[in-house]
Amino acid sequence: MPDFADSTTTELERKIPPLRVVALTETVTYCVLAFFWLSGNRPGRLLMGSAHGMVAMAFAAMVIGVRADLRWTWKYALAAIGLGPIGSLMVYARLKREGPGGSRVSPERNAAGA
Repeated sequence: MPDFADSTTTELERKIPPLRVVALTETVTYCVLAFFWLSGNRPGRLLMGSAHGMVAMAFAAMVIGVRADLRWTWKYALAAIGLGPIGSLMVYARLKREGPGGSRVSPERNAAGA
């Protein structure tokens, strides 16, 4: 690609930071939506519901988009999407812990077929 001709990063490494941001944003928008819902603020609930819905769909698409590259199972990806804000925190923590490698298996063990 001409835009990244001189870049030393991989496509996966460029996808991880936005996914981490969207994962946290999904949790925050859910918490704000819950506040409006519990306080009975209908306009706030409608506006935040729409915003949260868009962020949640973006999060779901991004998780499905990186699932194979990070070697995540479909079970994990669907659990992360289905658990909503808890699932997005799971994804954030896993990305922070494992990075773009996607697995705790060392490169030496991975090359050996582990």
